[in-house]
Amino acid sequence: MLIYPYQEAMCDFITHINKLAVNLKNHQTKQENMELNWVREYNKLFEAINQQGLPTYFSGNRFIGIIREFDNNFADYTQYINYRQEKGLSTSRKNYYYDILMLFKEDVRKQIIERIWEEVENSKDKEEETQKPKEINIWFEDKISIVEKEEPIATTETIESPTVFISYSWDDEDHKNWILGLANKLIENGVTVILDRYDLKPGKNMMHFMDDAIKKADKVVMIFTENYKLKAEKREGGVGYEYSIFNVELYKKITSNEKYIPILKNGTFDSSIPDFIQQFISINMTDNFRFDEKFNELLLAIYDKPQIEKPKLGKRPSFME
Repeated sequence: MLIYPYQEAMCDFITHINKLAVNLKNHQTKQENMELNWVREYNKLFEAINQQGLPTYFSGNRFIGIIREFDNNFADYTQYINYRQEKGLSTSRKNYYYDILMLFKEDVRKQIIERIWEEVENSKDKEEETQKPKEINIWFEDKISIVEKEEPIATTETIESPTVFISYSWDDEDHKNWILGLANKLIENGVTVILDRYDLKPGKNMMHFMDDAIKKADKVVMIFTENYKLKAEKREGGVGYEYSIFNVELYKKITSNEKYIPILKNGTFDSSIPDFIQQFISINMTDNFRFDEKFNELLLAIYDKPQIEKPKLGKRPSFME
């Protein structure tokens, strides 16, 4: 004989299950709305801190500086960018700023965002104080012209943090130390450097490292010495392998090269720079007494800035007959 559950108890059980399902769905919807709210708030914040050329602009260093106020053990800018590159993650500021914020609990995340907004407002106040219009009285034919504001100087967009791969030969300890010092100084000036002595560890594939480095780099700095030229022309070792890749790339961009920057470090133009590369303008860093001057020239090339600013086009003169 079959025994059926009490009908009222069964109805109560089904009602309870339905309530649980509704509560779960509401919770999921609430969580999704919270995430969407964070995205909306973040987009609003990023728009405010992404105006290049303004005091409110947040570079990677400035943003992570705020983060380290809340967690002083958080990676510094160079460490964090290197980490993302190794993991194949985007180094776009909009992407990694958001990823960093989402690492923190909601209450801390709110505090960080409030701190950034506070910094934005402070920057706006400073900008207003320093950008009061200047009045210029212009006399012409004994008449005073209308007082005008000075026009703001046009700014060009800069690379946020260019990635540079340094190609060189291991000539001797002094040369290796000079290269390391150059790399460290570039990093101090906002450049992400890929260097074998930083990144190539026992067990890694050297050829893959070089291929990957050249692809990732915004610029490739080639440090030419007599030994480099010898290895390059013989296609010997790591230098020979890198130079083979450079040759192919430079043939494709023979009239539009902006990626490969030749540096003469030792020897002469003819003895150290391979014949094919001699047609490209190089930076002469053979004189250590002029290092700072030439380093600045290299920085300008890395950041795609001219050595001499071209004047703004003036007005056509009124010719008197």
